[in-house]
This record gives sequence, C-alpha cells and structure tokens, in this order.
Amino acid sequence: MRATFDHIEVHVSDIQKYCAFLQKVFEGGTFDVISSSGTSMFTSPDGLNIEVKKKKKPETPQEIGFCNPCIRRLNAKEFVGQLGLEIERELEAPFGMVYFFKDHEGVLWHIKNLPA
Repeated sequence: MRATFDHIEVHVSDIQKYCAFLQKVFEGGTFDVISSSGTSMFTSPDGLNIEVKKKKKPETPQEIGFCNPCIRRLNAKEFVGQLGLEIERELEAPFGMVYFFKDHEGVLWHIKNLPA
C-alpha cells in the first residue's frame, strides 16, 4: 500500500472564524467539528483537508517547516482586496504575478494570478 495525503494542520486563536475565512479563500468548502476541544476539519471544494486546531502558544506563526500556503486564481490581486487583506509583497514570475498577504491570524499566504 502506498502513502496518501490526508490533511495539513493549522493552529489558530479562533477555529470557527478561521474556517469561515478558509471558505472565503477557497470559495466554498465545508467544515465539521471533530473533537470536544472544537478542532474542526475543513474540506475545500477540490478535496484539500485542513485540520483547524486551537493554538497553544500566542506567538505568531513561524516561517519554518510547512508554511506559506499557495492558491491560484483569475484576478488574484482583486481577490485579496475582496478578502479585506493587504498585499505585502509582489513578485513577477514567468507565468505571471504572485502576491503575498497575511491573514487575520498572521499566516503568510501567496496567490498566483492566472492569465485570463
């Protein structure tokens, strides 16, 4: 039997708020509470599973290990603005622009702009 990817975890201060944020980012998806501590499993419309847990330490996320989630979509820059977030950095790549932004929990994301 080969290994299959199950889920990634994110540790946040407000589980429900973060699940609602993920629904905005992925333009849909579902989440269910899976433990008595409130831990929830978010599933994006394309099947990505993100386990959302209460963080134990108040520090902001560190840029080590698995980090910097990436999404891609049309009109990426405008979409970040619709989320009410600010672009912190822009990068021009051979395939188009990449925009870096932080969510309300301090997690650094990047979004690749798809050509129309």
